[in-house]
Amino acid sequence: MSMSYLSRQSHSVLTSDLPKNLRLLCSYAPSISSVCRDLRINRQQFHRYLSGDSEPSLRKLRSISDYFGLEDSEILLGYPELQKIILRKNLKPSLPDPFGNFIAKLHQINPSSTKNLEMACGYYYTHTMPVELSGRILRGMCKISVQGDYGYIKTMENYSSLRHRARKSLKYTGVVYHTGKEIYIHEREMIAGRMIWNAILNPIEDDQFSIMTGLALGVTSSNQRSIASYRVLYERLDSSQGLRKIFEGCGVFDADSDEISASIRQAIRNDVPRDEGALVSRHLIAD
Repeated sequence: MSMSYLSRQSHSVLTSDLPKNLRLLCSYAPSISSVCRDLRINRQQFHRYLSGDSEPSLRKLRSISDYFGLEDSEILLGYPELQKIILRKNLKPSLPDPFGNFIAKLHQINPSSTKNLEMACGYYYTHTMPVELSGRILRGMCKISVQGDYGYIKTMENYSSLRHRARKSLKYTGVVYHTGKEIYIHEREMIAGRMIWNAILNPIEDDQFSIMTGLALGVTSSNQRSIASYRVLYERLDSSQGLRKIFEGCGVFDADSDEISASIRQAIRNDVPRDEGALVSRHLIAD
């Protein structure tokens, strides 16, 4: 709900039911002091809101609404209506998240960057050559999506062709954000939680996400839990073919397998040419 909506509410609505609504909301918190502390509102000033002697600014009203998990318009409803909403929502105050806010600010995650990420949403095959597979190619699948203000990723890997591997599949979940050019991915394996991977991807073109190449750094799934870095390539998929068929295309392939195009095989090899001196991401070269 926009701030303009709040500004259109009548003065009579604010002064009649808002103090009662605030007192009702505070009854679900440990104390009024805790509400003031969490929201960084002066306690004496907040008591004036509760008594109706003063009204919060639109900015403070929005903070109070967010804290209690309400829409901006809901806090301005009549007292009986708000009671029904609170019962339906099983209301619990939400503490501020200073660490999350710091991370969002550090990586410049904002509505604009999230909007840019929407163009990359969809299903992909992921290609790597992990050290524990001795030169073979691992092709997994992932889904990038945007929910609210943030981007998320879910990844699945299929090891069913490996006879001596106890776990035949691995699933990861994580977050994705767009910096304006590169895409950053942080994900963690969902069951044991010991494998964490971070990837930086470059789309071939700024506005085209059919192929993204980059580097990944993380903890391997081998018994040694080695730290390793690989070249990685994300290949966008047409989800209309069905998720089952997409997953059937995942697995472990020989380094010269015809099921993986020659250009992809070349882009994900982890060799370090003498003139580069480090593992550098590669662009895809057309077959």
